Amino acid sequence: MKCFIALFAVAALLPSALADRPKLNQYASMDDCTHDQNILFHAAPVSSKCYNLDDATVAFFWAPGTLWNPRVYTGKDCNGIEDPLSRNGRCIEKGIYNSYKIW
Repeated sequence: MKCFIALFAVAALLPSALADRPKLNQYASMDDCTHDQNILFHAAPVSSKCYNLDDATVAFFWAPGTLWNPRVYTGKDCNGIEDPLSRNGRCIEKGIYNSYKIW
């Protein structure tokens, strides 16, 4: 019985744990991003790893999950000018940005 209760507790907590995972999706248009369709690339970012945004990407969605300090960079490989992003994930146009990192 104790084993069943433990499994039930783990199963109940699993959806909230999965919801707090960082997310980075890249899209060919802002409309695709807004409607979460036709994803070009998906990543579940890990702390301190740099993710280059694809040249075909027009808009991207990020959600920091349990991590803090999402950042975008004008250069590839997280070089160039660094700008902070909000902790509230959303779709934004890629514009001048070419890479993303979170920690």
